[in-house]
Amino acid sequence: MSNDGQEQELGAEVVSGAVVTDDTLEITKAKYTNLCRELNMDSQTEEDGWSMYLDVGQRCVMEGDSTMWLCCALFAACRRSSTPTVIGQDAMVRGNCVSLNNLLRCCQMSIYDFKTKIKQWCDMANLTKEFVSEIAVLDRKFSITFTLYKRFRNIFDKIFNCPPNEKRHSKYSSLHANHANGKCSYIKLDDICWRLFLCAKNQKPSTTVDLVTSFNLMICCIDLIYNNVLAERRTDLINPKFDGLPSNWTEVDFRANPHCILSYFCDMTEEAKAMKATTFREIMSSFFQTKTIYGHERTMLGLLSNENFERNLKSLNISYEQYVLSVGEFDERILSAYDASDHTNLNDQALRPPATPLTRKQDLPAQPAMAGEKFEPVLNATNNVKQLRAFDRITEPTDYVKQAGEEVNAKLLKIIEGIKSKFLAHYPSGEAKSRFRLAKSFYFYLLDQILQAEIKNKPEFDLKRLLVQKISLVNFNITLMACCVELVLEAYKTELKFPWVLKCFSISAFEFQKIIEIVVRHGSHEGCLNRSLIKHLNSIEETCLERLAWASDSPVWDMIATAPKPLPTHYDVNCDRTAGALQIFLRKVYLLGWLRILKLCSELSVVDKAPERIWHIFEHSITQKTDLMKDRHLDQIIMCAIYIYIRVSVHRSSPSHSLCLSLIDALTQELPMPLPLL
Repeated sequence: MSNDGQEQELGAEVVSGAVVTDDTLEITKAKYTNLCRELNMDSQTEEDGWSMYLDVGQRCVMEGDSTMWLCCALFAACRRSSTPTVIGQDAMVRGNCVSLNNLLRCCQMSIYDFKTKIKQWCDMANLTKEFVSEIAVLDRKFSITFTLYKRFRNIFDKIFNCPPNEKRHSKYSSLHANHANGKCSYIKLDDICWRLFLCAKNQKPSTTVDLVTSFNLMICCIDLIYNNVLAERRTDLINPKFDGLPSNWTEVDFRANPHCILSYFCDMTEEAKAMKATTFREIMSSFFQTKTIYGHERTMLGLLSNENFERNLKSLNISYEQYVLSVGEFDERILSAYDASDHTNLNDQALRPPATPLTRKQDLPAQPAMAGEKFEPVLNATNNVKQLRAFDRITEPTDYVKQAGEEVNAKLLKIIEGIKSKFLAHYPSGEAKSRFRLAKSFYFYLLDQILQAEIKNKPEFDLKRLLVQKISLVNFNITLMACCVELVLEAYKTELKFPWVLKCFSISAFEFQKIIEIVVRHGSHEGCLNRSLIKHLNSIEETCLERLAWASDSPVWDMIATAPKPLPTHYDVNCDRTAGALQIFLRKVYLLGWLRILKLCSELSVVDKAPERIWHIFEHSITQKTDLMKDRHLDQIIMCAIYIYIRVSVHRSSPSHSLCLSLIDALTQELPMPLPLL
């Protein structure tokens, strides 16, 4: 058999496609046209969406219901356009004002399915990095709101009570309820409270980009509605078992003085109270001025009076609908149409700590005693913030660091000011200064710990000279501060996920991964960083090692270009005590690669001497064919190594051979880039 014939035979079982007939395409086109008519889609967006669908169909097999892929194509086309508004001559809104929820409803597609399919569509359609980033933010924002809604349900039901003559919350009940005598019902109380929060967080979106701040705002909204219920003497809506009730709330002469309940539900009460007195009051004042809310502006009462509550609910709905159409996001009112437990396909996975990384498990503190309890994202985030806030008393370099002299410390503070300017320019929140201040406090603590450890390990060095040398390293200080900023953003659970911090400070992933081990080593001292935050750092270090540091613009390629060939093996880098930056990087990559190989071999049931043999193929790829890693993922090389091993070592007709190949094919579908051809 010729070589060409062999190559064709080898590729036959892994390259498959579906032939789309003209009849099938005609049916799909008709389905798409009907969808666009139902949505009243403009002709340009309709044409763009169909062209995108056809283009992807030429290159990829779109398995499953075509309607889901049409939905993704149409959504992407909608997001590409912009619509002028009447606000001003140059005012525009993103998208063409087609509601995402309407699109999903017309396609009979769940939010969960959409979130899954649109991520695949981004890869299949080769959409821009900006669009992919927007989808990630959209996903994370909804995850934050979903998490908050579960807390909302729990808190609301602790404070308020459903009267015996009403049904508790059920699907769409609030949309069709008709309540006599004009009084606010339990269901509409629920609705007005949730919609008030949605409108409030969208009124100042820059102040609610994280879970902790958004939770504080939600508690402020619940607190306000609670005080309005007391003021209206609606004792039938109050849960008598709530611990925060005034002692005389049932008496005839009861007067509803301002009664704060933030401390009953918020671990960071002072921060929540500060928000209530400033940001929340500003938001409510703007609502009164724009007639989004009706009542008494000074006391913020009267919102639930018979004359106001219906128009307040209607006004909040209109305001929120306008916002959703202008930004093209999920309509989060849909959450209040269900009990939180009904969302079986939605979860707060995006807000959970990462799975335990394979590397440096020994650095993780022991599991806390409550680890077996159900994970609660808001509580976890609050604990992380409190952990870092233990250092906010440190506002300047420590006395130990100051021994380097005024000139050196002045240079250090100048570097920090430059970093601060970059952060304030990029961080989209009014809380930017306080977030950076917290990061800076932890930075000063870590710098002190790192320098003291250096001196202890090198007693022969002159203290001042070593301090001057270390502090003067601009890259060291920038990456250390960036790592502290990343910890603060992770603690608050912001919408900005790693590697945002790299873009903010113009740092390469190769440089950033160097600092993580140092921060973990000194940050875990005396329990300064908890298990959740250390896992996060270990996880992003693995992200750097497996993918980001191999980007084509990474400085690692300049080092590889000047390094002796072939690159050192794992034996060389492990035995070299004078290893440089490249050798240390490769040492980490080799360790991660070996652990991944062991894990994959176990999952694929490839045993005996397979891991060692697969390792040799993998190591050969790194040392001899390093360019294969450029803009690729470490797992792709490992997959290819496993594939080659199975091809060579396992009989092709055996069940294990076919099973392994099918599993590899399934696993590669989850990787962000195509497999290299070896």
